[in-house]
Amino acid sequence: MSRRTGLRKAALFAAAALLVPLGASAGATVTSPTPSLAQASNGLPSGPAGGVAAQPGTASSKPLPDIDKLDGPRYSLKDAIVEHALVPSRNGIDSIWVDIIRPRTKPGVKVPTIMDASPYFNTLGRGWQGDCKTPTQTAVGTTGTPLLGCTSQSAFPEFYDDYFVPRGYAVALMDLHGTRNTSGCQTYGDRDEIYDGVDVVDHLVEQPWSNGKVGLTGGSYDGTIANGVAVEQPLSGRHKDAVAAVVPIRAIDRWYDYHFLNGVPSSDHEATAAEFTEVFPAFDNPNSGTDDTLVAAHLAQRKACIATLGAVAAAGYAPTYQDADSSFWAERDFAKDAKTTKAAFFFIHGLYDFNVKTVNVGQMWAALPASTPKKLWLEDADHVDPDTPDAETAKKEGHVFPFTYQAAYRVAVHRWWAQFLKGIPAGALDTPTVEVQGGDGHWTASRSWPVTSTDTVVKLPAVSYLDRADSSTSATVLTAPVKHATRLSGQLSFDLAYTLEGPDTTFAVRIDDLAPDASPTAPVTMTTLDGPVESAFTISYAWGRAWYRSTLKPRGLSTPKAGSPVTPGSVTRTTFGSLPLDYTLAPGHRLRLTFSPSEGGTLASSTGGTVSLLAGSTVRLPIAGG
Repeated sequence: MSRRTGLRKAALFAAAALLVPLGASAGATVTSPTPSLAQASNGLPSGPAGGVAAQPGTASSKPLPDIDKLDGPRYSLKDAIVEHALVPSRNGIDSIWVDIIRPRTKPGVKVPTIMDASPYFNTLGRGWQGDCKTPTQTAVGTTGTPLLGCTSQSAFPEFYDDYFVPRGYAVALMDLHGTRNTSGCQTYGDRDEIYDGVDVVDHLVEQPWSNGKVGLTGGSYDGTIANGVAVEQPLSGRHKDAVAAVVPIRAIDRWYDYHFLNGVPSSDHEATAAEFTEVFPAFDNPNSGTDDTLVAAHLAQRKACIATLGAVAAAGYAPTYQDADSSFWAERDFAKDAKTTKAAFFFIHGLYDFNVKTVNVGQMWAALPASTPKKLWLEDADHVDPDTPDAETAKKEGHVFPFTYQAAYRVAVHRWWAQFLKGIPAGALDTPTVEVQGGDGHWTASRSWPVTSTDTVVKLPAVSYLDRADSSTSATVLTAPVKHATRLSGQLSFDLAYTLEGPDTTFAVRIDDLAPDASPTAPVTMTTLDGPVESAFTISYAWGRAWYRSTLKPRGLSTPKAGSPVTPGSVTRTTFGSLPLDYTLAPGHRLRLTFSPSEGGTLASSTGGTVSLLAGSTVRLPIAGG
């Protein structure tokens, strides 16, 4: 899962804006209170350029404890116990493979477990180095590595074993359903993957060396499984409170919003289901050797899955119209079950991750119970591993991550595990609840997110463009330059009045920061986040489908369902929100809104004909502090 884009941010005040269509006179009006200049840090300490520190997790109203004094290395990694388990699946057929490394402790000393469940241990690899798991020592024949992306092999990919085992944690890396040495069929997103994770958590906490606590983590698909297991454990696990802490990184909370954005299909992910259920299984061979007496049967099963269950699963994501409340999507919706969990959540997500988009962190963040301890870092990056050591490495991997913070990331995660898996007062909640990284590398703090804001309601002028199979165009609207640094926090909300020549259309809005001297038609050329915007820079996107107009919300969670065609020629309204964002326009900069049927990796309806947005349509800008 990877996609790139670049942008940038600055400080944090508010100003009103005037929108005009590209090339038209300034006849539009804006309804807005007089902007007030109010800090968005809510009284928390601030540092240079409005940020709390150059590294996250370091600002605090009181001294932070030395985590290595509280919970430092005291075990030898060289003497660690390495083992694997074949955990029976609740379906009574399959077995789930887990590799475990744990410190060699004195009798009676119990340790918590950090668990990462992944489909990539035999295909794309994990961690910034892209390691696959080394085949087991008793493997025979194939190595099981298809060379789809693995650059090297390691018994325990990622940094968890090196860092945490000496500090008294077990690390468990689970092969996901139908991958590497776990039997069954890769089902791409369905609840069977989550049930396996729950069954493994139950197995881990029942071991004599376990203290009964498990922390779940991982990036992308791995973090998605962490989200799912965290909310499913209290529902169907034997040990309801076993999952005590979760660190989901650039993870999905509701699969619908990965493939359909307010009903608009994602073209970027159109083939993803088939990749996981049909392409990867063709290369992914078990390498458990004699450690699994059924390995030959499991290999045959995996190949048979491709033409049977794999094809069916891939087809489930394909139809143009998908109701988000169907049983198919309900079992892939983890945000709806967030109220069940008591685990402490520490989310890390890229502001410019247009693969697993910010909607997938914003919904889970909002859905968690008020009593749940939680923390959020929104980094100035795309779909990247926060453990990446430097910007040069990120760039080589095709990612935008100019201000890396590997050491701070490891310490913050360590505080989280120590406090919630061991009960040590490690200061996990003493740093700001939310930290948002700016384009200068500094972090702005708040106690909640989005930060408190006031809507600036902007009336849009009339514009039109084409949505049909043989010709698609766009229409652009510009704001006047802002007078002060203006922070947008949350979601822009579009309320469009329009007419169509056909029965349906897909609205796509690209939201750009346009520099003062840039041409109104300047292409988006900026690919790094470590300098001022000198031309045009894509901040975010918004999408909505006319077919589902009655069930789309201006902000928050939408559940598109029970759609109907638009009557051609009639005035129709559709309201929808942008992706959650946090961005500051520098003085003199303006927004550029480009309306079209397809943008940012989505499929056009190609049925609307001429789309005419009527005067009186509006966009609400969430201005922090004003």
